[in-house]
Amino acid sequence: MIRFLLDGRPLRDASSVRGIGTYLRGLLGGFEALGVSGEVGLLLERGASAPPDVTATGVTIHRSRLRPLNRHLRPTLDPFQLRRALSVDPPALYHAIEYAQPVFPPVPVVVTVHDLIPFVMPGQYPWMRRERALAMRQIRHADAVIAVSRSTAADLERIAAVDPRRITVIAEGVNPPRHIADADLAELRVRLGLPARFVLAVGTFDPRKRVELVAEVSRRLRADHDVGLVIAGFQGNFAGDVERALHDSGISDHTRVLGHVTGEDLAGLYSLTDCLLFASAYEGFGLPPLEAMAAGAPVAVFDNSSLREVVGEAGLVIADGDGAAMAGAVSALLGDPADRARRARLGRELAASFTWEAAAAATLRVYATALERR
Repeated sequence: MIRFLLDGRPLRDASSVRGIGTYLRGLLGGFEALGVSGEVGLLLERGASAPPDVTATGVTIHRSRLRPLNRHLRPTLDPFQLRRALSVDPPALYHAIEYAQPVFPPVPVVVTVHDLIPFVMPGQYPWMRRERALAMRQIRHADAVIAVSRSTAADLERIAAVDPRRITVIAEGVNPPRHIADADLAELRVRLGLPARFVLAVGTFDPRKRVELVAEVSRRLRADHDVGLVIAGFQGNFAGDVERALHDSGISDHTRVLGHVTGEDLAGLYSLTDCLLFASAYEGFGLPPLEAMAAGAPVAVFDNSSLREVVGEAGLVIADGDGAAMAGAVSALLGDPADRARRARLGRELAASFTWEAAAAATLRVYATALERR
């Protein structure tokens, strides 16, 4: 019997290779470690196959299937089809992973909010703000809300008017880094054409990720160090913006734009890089810095949103938007092997405290509270 039903669609759509897909896979892995996977189910769309890596954990696929909806129609129609689906073999509780909250739900509802980017930065995401207007109004009616950082929790109170007594902050986790043999790292360097020394940038560089700042920092670094830039992540509609930023900074010839890379290759990139450059203007949590620290890579971030929460004393935290200051701090780091080693050690120690098992255990406590409220 499914006791806790989770929206599994982020595992089968574009979110699967982004932070939300990582969150859901990590949470399910945490449930498996706690021995409760047999009580967990996933809700999928019609025709969607069950993710093999997830079903191997022992979760069940709910027999109700949701109709695939156009992106523009989904925010309006999805809440109603979700309610119908929850009326068939109703679970004890439903967990919305990415805004997908039913109207007039027949069971208690928990919602995870990763960020409120469209509402914090409305000028950059007007279409997304309109699409998620209904979902924003619904959040305050959930039985419990999980925020992935204190920063996101504060945004929920300020922007969505969610009662703080209904919000629980549960940080995301990171999988323990696996050892990568030197021979495998050497093969990766050759296969991807990596420079001898490089700084790394990870993600899809929409305007919030500020690729122009990454390019500026890299250009400044080259004045003192023979260091290239490697960019990993599917760029989609933003590929042209990335190319222009690199060209305008004059570093195109010293940059490798890799596109989407596998989890194994990304782990190798973290192990090889001299520093992760993370120029984002806003993050609900910020998984790449945490993943990089787990692999022993120093990280440099700007001081905004949740990023100081994630990197703590291990990272270089720079005044927001100051590319010259970030370049200066990273340049000093590149020239100081002892400081790089110190920050690598601190990063590994800090990342080890962010586990999916702990996140799953805290989530189960939220489930219990939501059930009590009904």
